[in-house]
Amino acid sequence: MVLANLSKVTDTKLQRINSALLKEFSSYPLNQAQVARIVKSADISRGSFYTYFKDLPDAYQYLYHQAMTAIHQPLPTASLTSNYQPEIYLQTASDFTGKIVNSRYYNLIKLHILYNEVILPQAKPAPALTLDARHWSAMTLSHATIRDILLQPAKRQAFLDRLAIALTSLVDQD
Repeated sequence: MVLANLSKVTDTKLQRINSALLKEFSSYPLNQAQVARIVKSADISRGSFYTYFKDLPDAYQYLYHQAMTAIHQPLPTASLTSNYQPEIYLQTASDFTGKIVNSRYYNLIKLHILYNEVILPQAKPAPALTLDARHWSAMTLSHATIRDILLQPAKRQAFLDRLAIALTSLVDQD
C-alpha cells in the first residue's frame, strides 16, 4: 500500500525515486534489496522512504505495478469467455515478450519471475478457477513461454513457435 505522501512529491523527486527503485529491484531479488541503496540513489532520507512506502515489499509492488501498467496488455476479457481462439493467446504472448525484451523493465520482470513472485502475496485471486480447461491450459502455456523467453531471449521465436503448436493442439481436444 503506497502511502498518500508519494503523490505529493515533485515530478523530479518522483523520477529520482522511481529510478532508484528500478535500479535496485532490477539488480537484486527482493530478499537482497536494501532501503539504504535506494535512499542513497534517490537522494532522500530513510525516514522519507517510510513516509512513501510501508516497507520494501510495498515499494517493490509499487514499482512492479508501474512496469506492468507500462508494458502488459491482458487478454481481452471476452476472449476468456468465448470460443477458444489460440491466435489471441499467441499474439498476446508475442506482443508482451516483444515489449519486455527491449524494455527498461526487462531485468525487473526477470527477477520477479525467478525470485520474487513466489514470496509476494497475491493481490487478487487469479481467474484460473473460472476458466474452462482449454482456456486455463492456454493461459498456463502462455505464461510458461513468457518465462522461458525472459530466461533465454535469444530463443524467443523458437519458444513462440512451440507455443503456437501447443495452442493449436488444444483446438482438437473436443
